[in-house]
Amino acid sequence: MPWLLGCIVALALAAVLTPPVRLLAERIGALDRPEDRRVHQKPTPTAGGLAIFVAFWIAVVVASGLPNHTTAGILLGSVFLAALCLIDDIYRLPPAPRFLGHIVVATIAWQWGVRITGVTNPLVLFGGSDYISLGVWSAPVTVVWIVFMINAINWTDGLDGLAAGVSALAAGTLAVMAISVGMTQVGILGAAVAGACLGFLPYNFYPASIFMGDTGAMFLGYLLACLSVTGAFKSTAILAVFVPLLVLGIPIYDTLTTTLGRIKNGKPIYTADRSHLHHRLLARGLSQTQTVLLIYGVTAMLCGIALWMWFR
Repeated sequence: MPWLLGCIVALALAAVLTPPVRLLAERIGALDRPEDRRVHQKPTPTAGGLAIFVAFWIAVVVASGLPNHTTAGILLGSVFLAALCLIDDIYRLPPAPRFLGHIVVATIAWQWGVRITGVTNPLVLFGGSDYISLGVWSAPVTVVWIVFMINAINWTDGLDGLAAGVSALAAGTLAVMAISVGMTQVGILGAAVAGACLGFLPYNFYPASIFMGDTGAMFLGYLLACLSVTGAFKSTAILAVFVPLLVLGIPIYDTLTTTLGRIKNGKPIYTADRSHLHHRLLARGLSQTQTVLLIYGVTAMLCGIALWMWFR
């Protein structure tokens, strides 16, 4: 079972690598300092995603050997993105170059075969074609999806352990789906993501001694987007179009509601504020731990529904 090997190797490596990455972050000045919209009270090392990145890469190589063409494209894009995000964690890049980098990474993935070429028609039961081909719209739709998820997971990373736990649940679910239909390499990638997140989580759960930073959150968002494209979206099941939307439901909901709220209030989309789902739950009186566990629970429920739909 190479997927299990990938998960175990990633988990072990992330657990071992996170402490030295924490020391490295302190030395290079990758620190997340308290601000009005932040909930932590002291400067905390960030860029912990570097441990997730390295653990993931090594685990995939150990478990799968030479990747196929599409997997190689995913890995190539992840290197470019990790480098960009590490620079961002240290020097705080403005939104424009970050967004341009996201588009470049998504385009790389598309060029190497990570493509939404069409979607199953959910209205097929009422007549018509059972498949809607995107044609020339494949590239922009795929790029928008990947860029959206890169930022969705990044915006989810606002409380200790939140992004790591949600990503582990989503990646594990996508891995199970891929393995069930013989997509071994996609399953290995998903299992490695889940394992790396779980290995990092003990250091990141409240009270966190290190944050994953953009290096981790955007990297995870990119991988989850690619996994859903190469796995769940490829299914011919009638309701397959809804499956990745359920698995990634919390980050998608948070990003959409936050974006629409900022537009409604006349604020730029990238304005940092306390309008995210986790901030709203904290404002209702929940503690950090209660908020995180609640979102874990909802994510697990959505993943369970997605698996039920998948296997039916």
